[in-house]
Amino acid sequence: NHNKHFCSTWGKYHIKTFDGGFFRLPNTCKYDFAYKCVGYMDFIVQLQWQEVDGTPTLKEATLVLNGVILRLANTSITVNNQSVTLPYSKDSILVERIASYVKVEAKLGLVATWNEKDSLRVELDAKFKNQTCGLCGDFNGVDDELIRSEIQSSSTQTCENQTDFCQKLLSGPAFVSCQDLIDTEYFIKACMEDTCNSSRDTSLTCSTVSEYSHLCAHTGGNPQKWRTKELCEQTCPNNLVYQECSNPCTDTCSNPQRSQVCDDHCIDGCFCPAGTVFDDIQQTGCVTVDECYCISNGMLYRPGESYSRQCEKCTCMRGQWQCKDLGCPGICSILGGSHISTYDDKTYTFHGRCSYVLSEEISLNFSILGDLANCEKSAISTCLNAVTLVLPNKWVKFEYIKVFLPIK
Repeated sequence: NHNKHFCSTWGKYHIKTFDGGFFRLPNTCKYDFAYKCVGYMDFIVQLQWQEVDGTPTLKEATLVLNGVILRLANTSITVNNQSVTLPYSKDSILVERIASYVKVEAKLGLVATWNEKDSLRVELDAKFKNQTCGLCGDFNGVDDELIRSEIQSSSTQTCENQTDFCQKLLSGPAFVSCQDLIDTEYFIKACMEDTCNSSRDTSLTCSTVSEYSHLCAHTGGNPQKWRTKELCEQTCPNNLVYQECSNPCTDTCSNPQRSQVCDDHCIDGCFCPAGTVFDDIQQTGCVTVDECYCISNGMLYRPGESYSRQCEKCTCMRGQWQCKDLGCPGICSILGGSHISTYDDKTYTFHGRCSYVLSEEISLNFSILGDLANCEKSAISTCLNAVTLVLPNKWVKFEYIKVFLPIK
C-alpha cells in the first residue's frame, strides 16, 4: 500500500502524513517536514512556505541526504551551495525533470517530487517505519499523530454552493476509481475552503484537486481528465498534450522503448500523443519514431543517412544506428613488450615472465606464442623476446637477435 509510504504538502498549507492523516499548518516558519530520528540520521527534509499576493507557495525545500545538501527553490537548484543543471547524478542522488515535476531520487530509499510551485511529496522505503519525525509523522502505520486539524468554513450561501461544486467534481466520473482508496471527504472540505476564500483565484482549488488526483494514482487508481478551459486548464509547449495519468518514463528518439521497462506510478503533465516519441535529439517536440534523427560524435544524421568507419557502415533508422560489419581483418598487436591491443581494439597493459598464447584458432590450425621476459636494462619492464608460429606440421620461432644493419 503505497499510500502508507507517502507524505505530501500542497495548496493552502495542507499536509498529509505517512500514516494517512491530514491537517493544516498556516505558518511561514521553516519546518522539519520529515527526518530519520532513530539511529543515524540518513536524511532530513525541511521546507518553508511563503505567501505571494495572498497565495501560499513553497519558498524553499532543503534535503540533506547522507550529508549532501540539496536545495530546491524557484530560482535555482543547488547541491552543497553550487548551482547544478538537470539531470544531475552524483553521490547516489539523481535529480531530473519528469513531466511537470522535479524528481529527486536517493539510493538510501527516498524519492521526492516538487512541482516548482506549492507541492512537495516524499516517499520512503518501508525500512524507515517507526523511525521518522517531523510534520509527516512517525510512519508507524497508524494515524495517531497528536496534531489534528478540522477545516472550518463559513456557512454562507456562497460556500454551500462551493460545497456542491466540490462534491460533484471529486465524486464525479473522473475520479470513480479513487473513491475507495483515499479520504475523499477531507479533500471535499479542503476544496470548499479553498474555493470560498479565494473566489477570484482558483489556484488553491486546482492545487487541492490536483493533489487528490495524484494521490489517487499513487494508491492504484486511474484518474481521468477533469480539467476544462474554465477550470484549471493546463497548456503544453510544441505538440505535447496534457494528460492526467500517464507513464512518467517518456519514450524518446534515443530510447523509444523506455516506457516498457518502467513501473513508476502514472503522473500528470505534458506528454507526447500516442504513436509518437519525444525528440530529445533536436528538441522539436513529438515526432514519429521514423522521423527521429541520430547523433554520432556530435554530428546529426537524418533518417536513412549513413557514415562509415573502420570495418563497418552505420545507417540511421528510427533514431537508432543499424551497423553492418564490412568483414575487415582483425589486428592484434604487442607494443613495448607489455602494451597489448586486441582484435576488438581493446587495450591493456600486462607484465609477465613466461611463454603466453597470444592467439589461437579454435580448431588449433595455428597458434601464436609470445615469450615475455625482463628487459635487458630494466628489472621491472618486460620485453617480447620471441614469437613462435605453431602450425599442424611445423613451427617457426622468431627470436630477438642483436644485429647490425643493413643485412645482406
